[in-house]
Amino acid sequence: MGATDHRSGGRTRPGPSGDAAPLVAAGHRVVVEAAHEILGAGGNAYDAVVAAGFAASVAEPGLTSLAGGGFCLVRTAAGEEVLFDFFVDTPGRGGPPAAEPRFHEVMVDFGAALQPFHCGPGSIAVPGVLAGYLHLHQRLGRIDLATVVAPAVRLAEQGVELLPRQAGIVSLLEPILLGTDAGRALFAPGGRLLGAGDRFRNPDLAGF
Repeated sequence: MGATDHRSGGRTRPGPSGDAAPLVAAGHRVVVEAAHEILGAGGNAYDAVVAAGFAASVAEPGLTSLAGGGFCLVRTAAGEEVLFDFFVDTPGRGGPPAAEPRFHEVMVDFGAALQPFHCGPGSIAVPGVLAGYLHLHQRLGRIDLATVVAPAVRLAEQGVELLPRQAGIVSLLEPILLGTDAGRALFAPGGRLLGAGDRFRNPDLAGF
């Protein structure tokens, strides 16, 4: 993830008035729309990045999550370059060894190769994305947080159409995503795995 204040000389295109217009790129159309909505509401580049991140956690569930980790490299209008590090922390470091390994192996078929993934409670790291987004917004954002997250809340409530790419990832990760009751309720409502064109809904995330 990266952000450049549009006044700082980052790559832009001229807008209708000749002013520099911001560019937004994302893996799903609704994520781009969320960022543009916030820019149109008076938000700056950092508000838009945070809005896009929250929206992506709904629209691209196989790729990103508020419970994950990440980095955000920004350059402010004043020319300050800052790397926000909100990557995850490994659970259990410094404590006594677990009496039993809290992992189970799931083989994921990538076609050309099978790759083992280790799932279960022992694989869950301390989340960093949510705290990172909130810190980025608090430090560099311009408009209120409720406005910034509103597009993501709306998407979670109304649902998002899975594009072929997202549906392919969901299919690839099926053994992992359907490993819990909560996962099955989200990704296989009615007992059928969601596919391209289906709507993915996560109303609990909207309430969160």
